[in-house]
Amino acid sequence: MEIVKDLKEIFEDMDENEELLKHIANHLSEIRGKLIYVNESICCKCNLCYKECPVDAIERAKVKRAVKIKDNCIKCEICAKTCPVDAIFVIEGDVNIKDSKIVLSINKKEVMKRKIRLKNYIFNDEKCGKCGICAMVCPTKAIKVVRKKSFSVNLDLCIGCGACEEQCPKKAVKVERELGNIYKEGHMEVDKELCVGCMVCVEECPIDCIYDIGGVVEIDNDKCVLCRICEEVCPTKAIKMISYDQEGEGKD
Repeated sequence: MEIVKDLKEIFEDMDENEELLKHIANHLSEIRGKLIYVNESICCKCNLCYKECPVDAIERAKVKRAVKIKDNCIKCEICAKTCPVDAIFVIEGDVNIKDSKIVLSINKKEVMKRKIRLKNYIFNDEKCGKCGICAMVCPTKAIKVVRKKSFSVNLDLCIGCGACEEQCPKKAVKVERELGNIYKEGHMEVDKELCVGCMVCVEECPIDCIYDIGGVVEIDNDKCVLCRICEEVCPTKAIKMISYDQEGEGKD
């Protein structure tokens, strides 16, 4: 989606001439932003996103409450890549100047999903109270419960999300799964010629994957989650993300 508005409308209350408006427009930097959004009506309460978040920025889901993104979210997208039911969206927006007009663009980013595979499903009939909560949260309707009478699961439909295990009040279900690697779009790189050794990136990295090695910045890209906070805070623009050129590189 794109919204366009004339600069004259933005600055209509300013008693200045058109040349000043053009000067302002030419010196405005492009503004970019990212939002992680949860569609609560789709969330299956499996809490995989909660468990995989590297900075504890997700509030755990309960039976009748979806997960919530907290203020300390670093926009790394791991939750969106992990969610088995596509309930978490990455919304990107940017504002820039084109021909004396302000252009706002908002788009839903397509993310490469992690693979989730069911390995084993363990059910303890003695513990089960046949309450039906597992069937209520199951996103594929693989579970059928006759309240206080019977439980059954169709493993051909089960996707291994573990919502049933997560929300079972009696802990009667255990789901064993395999989670694929997180797809990375690239890696972070430091331009040693531009770096002044201020170590702001080291201080600001939320997962402690940037190190001061004798006054030289080193980034552990295996640990890095591509939140790009280091890129944002670097005063000399010495850090940037290098995208993978080859299609498929960086996948699991």
